[in-house]
Amino acid sequence: MADIYNCQVGFWQRQFLGELFKAVFSLRGRVNFTNLARFSPLHEQTFRRHFRKAFRWVWLNLTVFRLRRHPEETIIGVFDCSFLPKSGTETWGLDQFFSSLAGRSKQGLEVSVLGIVATESCRAFGVDATQTPPDLSTNETDGYSRVDFYLEQIIDLYDQLADLGVSYWVGDGFYAKQKVFDTVTGLGGDLITRLRSDANLRYLYTGPPKDGPGRPKQYDGKINWDDQEALTRRFDEVGRLSDQPEVRVLTTVANSPHFGLDLRVVLLIGPNGEEQVILASTDANQHAEEVARYYRLRYQIEFVIRDAKQHTGLTHCQARSQEKLDFHLNMSVAAVNILRLLAQKSERSLRTYRREAYNRLLIGRLFSKLGLSAEYDRTDPRVQSVVHTGRMAV
Repeated sequence: MADIYNCQVGFWQRQFLGELFKAVFSLRGRVNFTNLARFSPLHEQTFRRHFRKAFRWVWLNLTVFRLRRHPEETIIGVFDCSFLPKSGTETWGLDQFFSSLAGRSKQGLEVSVLGIVATESCRAFGVDATQTPPDLSTNETDGYSRVDFYLEQIIDLYDQLADLGVSYWVGDGFYAKQKVFDTVTGLGGDLITRLRSDANLRYLYTGPPKDGPGRPKQYDGKINWDDQEALTRRFDEVGRLSDQPEVRVLTTVANSPHFGLDLRVVLLIGPNGEEQVILASTDANQHAEEVARYYRLRYQIEFVIRDAKQHTGLTHCQARSQEKLDFHLNMSVAAVNILRLLAQKSERSLRTYRREAYNRLLIGRLFSKLGLSAEYDRTDPRVQSVVHTGRMAV
């Protein structure tokens, strides 16, 4: 793990981060200051003190990303938000945020996670975790809103990710908003998102040019999403999803009066036409299969958030200040990136790798306390059998 750091990180911070990640991977229970101290030689106050300091998490996450097995892949940018439960009344950022688990707004915290996905290996990496401030409007037309805050995260990191070749940005249907379209296209990128089931779109006119004076005809009527016959006739059917052959893929280029753009529209129709999903890309020349594949890869960032909640304590922060919360959230996402990389190289699941990390910690502590450290050989089959205790079968 020391190979991840270089001279850009100070000596003491490098030492601290090494102990921090080892403790996070091996501990049992919640990832908070008290429990970290129990599984580390560092004191609880050392963790509290270091969590107040800033660190270049984006640089670390991109460094981990460059260590992946398949470097020559198309990379897409993805973004999503997640609700974090938090008790108390004095924690910075407490507000009403939507919880998909509860299906309603609840009091707690929210983190906006920006990540990247390698499209061939389908591996996602978190790049930046930013806590949503409280008291921001949920209506994008009411001045500075939560949508503006989410977009600032993209603006701040756009150039760094563009250097990796990121040109497509993917967000779920929540981000199908005018500000998001304007911001991403204004930066020179393309947005892929999901539209409402009643999206207001118009067919482009492809008939013969108009005779006589007047403006040439541009559009050929509004798309009726309930007219299956017209959709089949006027959309091009390009195939079916490879892993769901019962789902038809239709596409066309249509105009959105609301967004003021011509969009590559991809319509996914389930069996018997009972379910429809409307996807759109601001790149009108993009292939329909690629639009559908990139949008489905967006879900990989949700797996990063899930793993951060399950394995690296995304919801466990013991602190209340903005600085410590920011450090904890980014540490949790970075720990998932590192844990996935280490587990991939050792061909282990995340849970198995953490179990073995705990066993190695316990063995090392036992040998050290008994004064038998000189006899501790990690390659010894007897030691390995103990390390593998409790591992999941491969």
